Amino acid sequence: MMRAHLLLVPAAMVAAAVPQVCAADQLQALDAGLQRLARGQAIKPLQFTLNAAQFERIKSEYDVPALRPTVRAWHAAGSDTWIFLDQVYGLNDIVTYLVAVDASGKVSGLEVLTCAEGYCDLYTNEWRAHFTGVSHGKWQPAEVVPIVSGATLSSTHVAEGVKKILAIHARFLPPAP
Repeated sequence: MMRAHLLLVPAAMVAAAVPQVCAADQLQALDAGLQRLARGQAIKPLQFTLNAAQFERIKSEYDVPALRPTVRAWHAAGSDTWIFLDQVYGLNDIVTYLVAVDASGKVSGLEVLTCAEGYCDLYTNEWRAHFTGVSHGKWQPAEVVPIVSGATLSSTHVAEGVKKILAIHARFLPPAP
């Protein structure tokens, strides 16, 4: 009897330690987000891969996490705006979003495509507007956007992702297609 009781405690502790997986909400389709940020301009896709040294430099020099060295982007014809697709970890999910960077290297818009159910309220127009005008540099996320209590990881990681995209745009962007 005592043995069965002792075995239940570790099992309960293991069950409590398993992270909960949240369902993702799709806020908008990729094409819809691209059209919002391109503002009617025709866009051309470009995919490129940072080499190992570039990938490590982005992570170490700018102190940002990076999931993969492959970059998906679109160039808006006639405006020299670039739109980047990126993903970062939230609390229990991956947040997928687009960042538009204008010819001067500043953020001109941000659109969230998917996020964890229950955390999508964070990405309001007002919150996303804090990124407008931000340029590449070694800033900290809390200096740019409000870090939302209860969604600290999600808001911080999206800000770090934008910082990473701005660094890629400034340092490693290939010529427009």
